[in-house]
Amino acid sequence: MVQLGTAVGRREATTRITELDRLVVSFGRSIRAGNLSPATWKAYVGAATLFAAFIREQGMPANPRSLRREHVEVFIQEQLDRWTPATAHNRYRSLQAFFKWLAIEGEINTSPMADMRPPRVPERLTPVLLMDDIKRLLRACEGSAFEDRRDAALIRLYLTTGIRKAEGAGLRYSEVDPATNDVDLDAGIARVVGKGGRERVIPLDPRTVKAMDRYVRVRGRHRHADLPWLWLGPKGRLTGEGIRQMVERRAEQAGLGHIHLHQFRHSMAHHWLADGGTETDLMRIAGWRSDQMLRRYAASIAAERALQAARRVGLGTKI
Repeated sequence: MVQLGTAVGRREATTRITELDRLVVSFGRSIRAGNLSPATWKAYVGAATLFAAFIREQGMPANPRSLRREHVEVFIQEQLDRWTPATAHNRYRSLQAFFKWLAIEGEINTSPMADMRPPRVPERLTPVLLMDDIKRLLRACEGSAFEDRRDAALIRLYLTTGIRKAEGAGLRYSEVDPATNDVDLDAGIARVVGKGGRERVIPLDPRTVKAMDRYVRVRGRHRHADLPWLWLGPKGRLTGEGIRQMVERRAEQAGLGHIHLHQFRHSMAHHWLADGGTETDLMRIAGWRSDQMLRRYAASIAAERALQAARRVGLGTKI
């Protein structure tokens, strides 16, 4: 059984840079070259860094060849004690990538996590925006001011396409150079760059095209209109963080309380499936390469779809 180190031992251990610490740095350099998203890089390196620090502080073996399953289990249990099961699960998956890299690099023979199972994450229903919520959110953006038109276009874009925060924030715009223009309003399409640098084309419905056209017209008079990015703010480019803050601000104005941007992606998937859209098309539009994420999203919103179906069909509608 693995024992936690003494307080004195932990203080002494924190002053050393171990072999495991150095390998975490190399791991970060290696995966940075793998064209992963910044968020994935941060998650992988963050989990490996936390693990290395935990091993060092507890006085456990800092040589990766000496690490056993029990050492990882103690770390994961500590994560479960301090954080949510979802956070512990994500760090478990990130550590798997770290040990896989160590094996590929020949630093270890086999991963100590080979026979481990991830911590179970209790299923939590992600709230989706229903039509009344969506209408109230859009009414909060009514007006002809720059921010009103921008925010209305952004909210429609995220709601109707389900794109990720970074995908929308990364859209470029040019009236003269097709190579640096990601939006074709006449064709009703946009080009986004998803995880791993993979490009895909998403459809824009006529009302979203209209909202984006209204924004583009006022964008041309913005003092930063020469920037290559579609979405602009007072200081220049509107970043993904700025879009997140905008959504939360508009939700408060609409009296909806706290809404996070990723709910738009869940809401799009919910309404798509509820309206009879196919899972294959949803996967393509959402940018999922496997059906694992599809199953996760479909499961989290299945209860709401079932309630809606029960109101439309069944014996209660006939008697």
